[in-house]
Parts: sequence; structure tokens; C-alpha cells
Amino acid sequence: MDESRAPRLTYKVHLPGGQSRLREAALYVMQKCKGAEFFGLTKLNKILWKADFTAFASRRVPVTGRQYQRLQQGPAPVEMLPVLNDLERDGYIKIARRLQGHLEEKRPVALVEPALRFFSADDLSYLDAAIEQYWSYSGRGVSADSHGVAWETRENGDPMPYELSLLSDEKLSAADSLVFLDIGRKRGWRTQ
Repeated sequence: MDESRAPRLTYKVHLPGGQSRLREAALYVMQKCKGAEFFGLTKLNKILWKADFTAFASRRVPVTGRQYQRLQQGPAPVEMLPVLNDLERDGYIKIARRLQGHLEEKRPVALVEPALRFFSADDLSYLDAAIEQYWSYSGRGVSADSHGVAWETRENGDPMPYELSLLSDEKLSAADSLVFLDIGRKRGWRTQ
């Protein structure tokens, strides 16, 4: 295939508000999750990832548009740590530490209201759906849920293009498996 004609992957989408979209989305999620039994930094990252990648799969436009990377605990925005550090330094959040079993939870707590001027109602619905989906999950639970086929295609530190949202973790039906096996046989593919 001619590389100049190869489809380009989407790692970042330039949306109105730029990096402040990540900051304000994080504040929004922190505010909404203040009553959650479990809510640490890992869960914050996974809620943002789920909202962004679900939105991209559905409408080809993410919520924050920021670049993601594969980390051991699952996908996370590349800029998340600097954004959180800036928010904490400026007094907009605090990181409350508390024991959850034998692990320390680092719970980000919003001290200011998020500025939502760059978000549509549709954007916020993706954030709300991700919060609802992960509401009762622990950090380990959201991490495990994010370790699907998209995450497995990358190595730690690798960027994660938004097109990974189009991959499915659903098992093939028996009928679909037979169709693919038949295609493979006709093309001379071997199975191990």
C-alpha cells in the first residue's frame, strides 16, 4: 500500500478550549464523583478515557480531544499529571489520601466549579455515562475493565489513537467464527 495514501490515525483532536477541556472535564468528574465510595486518580483517568473513546466511536469527535497513552493501570491522558499538578498548585483541587483496605487512595477533590462553556450537552452526556458505568468500581476494577483489546495492542508509554475505540472486546459468535475460519482457509491462512 502506498504510505501517502495510508489512513492517518487520530491521536489528538483540536477542539475549542484546547488543554483546558481536559482540566475542566477533570473538575467536572471530580465534582460528580465526590460521593462515590471509590474515587482515585486511576478512576478519574478511566472515566475520561471511557467518555473520550466512546464519544469518538459514536460520533468521531471525543469530549476532550487530548492524547492518551497506555500505562500499566490502563489508558490515561498524556497531559493528566501536569494538569493535576497545576490544579493543585493553583488551589483548585486537593488530593485527599485515605486508606481503602490496605491501599492508599489518592482522591482528587474539586475545590472550584468547572467552567463548562466549551462542552455541549452531548459532551457532558458522555462524561455522565462513563461516571455512571464506573460509579461502583474500585481503581482496580476500572483498571481491569480498561485492559481490553485496544490496550493490549500497545506497550506501556505508547500513544493510543482514538481509532482503537472501534475495536470490540466482544467474543465472536460461533457463526461469525466459522465465517472467518472459512475466509482464512480460502486465503491459505493457517491456524495453530
